[in-house]
Amino acid sequence: MALKGTIKDFGVADIFQLISQQAKTGVLVLSNDVDAVRVYFKDGSVVRAENTTRPAQMLLGNFMVRAAILPQEKLDQALKEQAKTLKRIGAVLVDLGLVTPEIITEFSTMQLTETIYQLFEWKVGTYEFESVEVEPSPEGVKPIRAETIVMNGIRMTDEWPGIRERIPAYSWKVERMRALPPAPERPKRNEDEFDFSSFEGGDGPSGDIDGIGSYERKIYGLIGQGRTVQNLIDLSRLGEFEACRALSTLVGEGYIRIVKPGDPQTVDVDRDTMGARARRLLEAGVRIGVSSALVVLAAWLLTRAPTQLGWRDPGSAARYQPQVVAAHVSEAQLRVLRRALDVYRITHGSYPEKLEALVEAGLVREQDLNFPYQGRYFYAVNAGAISLLPPLR
Repeated sequence: MALKGTIKDFGVADIFQLISQQAKTGVLVLSNDVDAVRVYFKDGSVVRAENTTRPAQMLLGNFMVRAAILPQEKLDQALKEQAKTLKRIGAVLVDLGLVTPEIITEFSTMQLTETIYQLFEWKVGTYEFESVEVEPSPEGVKPIRAETIVMNGIRMTDEWPGIRERIPAYSWKVERMRALPPAPERPKRNEDEFDFSSFEGGDGPSGDIDGIGSYERKIYGLIGQGRTVQNLIDLSRLGEFEACRALSTLVGEGYIRIVKPGDPQTVDVDRDTMGARARRLLEAGVRIGVSSALVVLAAWLLTRAPTQLGWRDPGSAARYQPQVVAAHVSEAQLRVLRRALDVYRITHGSYPEKLEALVEAGLVREQDLNFPYQGRYFYAVNAGAISLLPPLR
């Protein structure tokens, strides 16, 4: 399979999807002006990923030092031994009895996913796939389906902007504001370590009704001793995105605050704004990056009386134009539906014949298919291309 080109013309998600669909085995090399990453596929699943220009903070040993698994002096000892034996650092650490093979597998998996998910933020660069034999991960990392990576990458791309609004800098300190509610009784489940069920909403680590799941509780329990955002990311062993997502939820719900070192003023988000409410709904009830919170916002706007929206005099109320509100809401709804259609295509290999299939797949709700005020959106598929328009009025 000849696969070579630029990321601007053919995005990372499409590249991974194509390799997955054809169950290819080989090495995908992606590069830009800063990084060069090699992703190893076996039968369409990812088994390894290496950043050949990997910064120090992404090295396996440094991950474990920052997570308080390994003292720096022990890592230095292992690095000296590695220079003599030329073994992989994971094997050296196990041979010296400093960590267990399970720990090496855990941190190697996190190193792999952290490397891959950064690719979804690339806007420019080149890629080339070469079909060659690929060996399994020497660290015992289980293969991860490319479809799972793509869906999670889409979700991350969608949520990162809102998360970063609440986390100005990783060097800032995190403080508790109030206690968490008791954890609800939940039936035990066999979670796939690489299924990333928190992305699916509802039942995942962040899926409690109040938006506080196991990841949020883990982060909350680590707060203390002047720890910073970066400390919590490292100690939680959840990965950058999951840890920051949990922090963002805790900030939005008022359980914690993020403080600039030496500054008593807190950095928080007004939890009473509609934007914050919409984000909390997205975090608690969305599946695969598609939010129905915009529909809730639409209902709020369309049902409020002009005086409730802040107009205090009859003259200003006369200027209230529902059609303007509907146009803005429709634009937001269309973005949600297009994103849902893309996720459906990635998951099923083609666009659905009808919009109702998005509801059946759990990507949107029934009311997301209706234009504000009246009528269902027009949708058609023709030669692999979609048409999605507001209904004729």
